[in-house]
Amino acid sequence: MIMESIRQTIDSNLLDGIISLPIGLQNKKVEIIISLKEEKTSIPFLTRNDIDAMLENSITKSLIGVLPKSDIELRDYRAERLAKYDRID
Repeated sequence: MIMESIRQTIDSNLLDGIISLPIGLQNKKVEIIISLKEEKTSIPFLTRNDIDAMLENSITKSLIGVLPKSDIELRDYRAERLAKYDRID
């Protein structure tokens, strides 16, 4: 990707009121370079409270706790549930 930029030598007095220059650059010829600054989108940091607030009244929240926390594998849990449903009249 080719980045467009502009380079120009100007009298530093033209920058008064625009940018503060160190004393060593005042009243001298300076080179300015103008180029596009690409903005990177950042992922916001979310706290536990932020996540809980987003989940409030969501389908995801309604699913939390559906499966008990245990060492039983999902296929074993499924077989157990199907056996219980078979006994229901």
